[in-house]
Amino acid sequence: MFIVLVCFTIHTRAQPQPNILWIYSDDISLELSCYDNPDVKTPNLDYLASQGTRFTKAYTTAPVCSSSRSSIITGMYPSSINSLNHRTINKMPLPEGVKPVTEYFKQAGYFCSNMDKSFKRKGKTDFNFETDNIFDAIDWTDRDKDQAFYAQINIKYPHRNFVHDEQNPIDYKTVSVPACYPDHELIRADWALYLESIQHLDHVIGDIIKRLKNEGLWDNTIIFFFGDNGRPHLRDKQFLYEAGLHVPLIVYNPFKPEQNKISKELVSIIDVTATSLHLAGLKVPEHMHGIIFMGDKMEKRDYVYGFRQRCGDAPDNIRSITDGRYKLIWNRESHRPYMQLSSYKRLQYPAFTVYRYLHAKGELERPYSHFMAEERPEFEFYDLKNDPMEIHNLSGCKKYRQKENELRIQLKTLLDDIEKDMLVEDEATIAKAKESSENWFINAMKKEGYTGEITDEEMMDYWYKKLFKEKETK
Repeated sequence: MFIVLVCFTIHTRAQPQPNILWIYSDDISLELSCYDNPDVKTPNLDYLASQGTRFTKAYTTAPVCSSSRSSIITGMYPSSINSLNHRTINKMPLPEGVKPVTEYFKQAGYFCSNMDKSFKRKGKTDFNFETDNIFDAIDWTDRDKDQAFYAQINIKYPHRNFVHDEQNPIDYKTVSVPACYPDHELIRADWALYLESIQHLDHVIGDIIKRLKNEGLWDNTIIFFFGDNGRPHLRDKQFLYEAGLHVPLIVYNPFKPEQNKISKELVSIIDVTATSLHLAGLKVPEHMHGIIFMGDKMEKRDYVYGFRQRCGDAPDNIRSITDGRYKLIWNRESHRPYMQLSSYKRLQYPAFTVYRYLHAKGELERPYSHFMAEERPEFEFYDLKNDPMEIHNLSGCKKYRQKENELRIQLKTLLDDIEKDMLVEDEATIAKAKESSENWFINAMKKEGYTGEITDEEMMDYWYKKLFKEKETK
């Protein structure tokens, strides 16, 4: 009897560490069928959600990939680590004491890997700080026997350029385009392609689930699926509106199964970093801004914050805060228009040209025409329950003055703390970024047969050919 009891005790102590898997999706908002979008088919993500928890109020800290990813891998707000300017030109090391999360996993004996959707190539990193390769290998199969892994799988979908889903094509005439956009056929066709790209994402999720089960890892791997920033559309990505920051977050934890659970708690995606360490049984560093949102030390957020600086050739300075019901946006360079030149958006967003073209003809109606204003208000304040598209700016209204002041004070208090050592790009650096982005646009259009100064009329013609004639030939 004694021998049996000893063996039993040893067996229970020999439980392996859990594997931690982060699945990144590039540029996505809540357009999934498990988030109640009827126009898109995402059965594999629906399955993942059915096996775990779907979070309805998860937000990234930045509306563009490099800033957001720099923030997530460190668990820090991006402006606190000088990583907010997209594709930072003058990269610097991380501040003293701040490390990528892989360092903590490695110290605990974890194997760290990073792959793309093929399982054969390195996955996207795109960090805005100086660093060596922080991963051990591409694939977790290179680890030692019985060694736990921390892994990332980075899926490019639905990042532009969008791709057709030949198996389940989506008719642009029947889709429900968000009310924050005018009902124009180019915008509809572009939106349908975005949804088809999400369906490609779902195919990859199916491959990942199949692989985990085939390798016997499904019951020992905690999975976090989330977007690195919001959807790649005109007033979404690179802006601090909901669709620039509000992303899907699904967590599957086989050690504490909670099927079909829905959480309405506020979560910042930097909380994934702290929570992953905690669920792995590791200590969360005190300097991290992220908190634990699952497990036995679960914390609750009162606010989430958003940060935007230069993106390509579009310099800016925007901050935001929301308590889940009300949103405050602080345009700290309000002299810059919403539609300042962005070579990236002009090249890849048909809506950028549609707005300019219709506005020049006097045919861009309200409320869409306000996006063509030469300046922005310093503050924007929205009631997200009654105005989820963030169309009606309530800043200054007496009815909401107390709540707006609360959010202003809370946001300024945070920024005074975390941005006291933030470095600002000089004019020469900004000029270099603008030149690089503009040349990228020019060279890309040359490949399409356009040279010299390109008019909005020519760009409209280009988009009709790309979105309709090309599709008809497939």
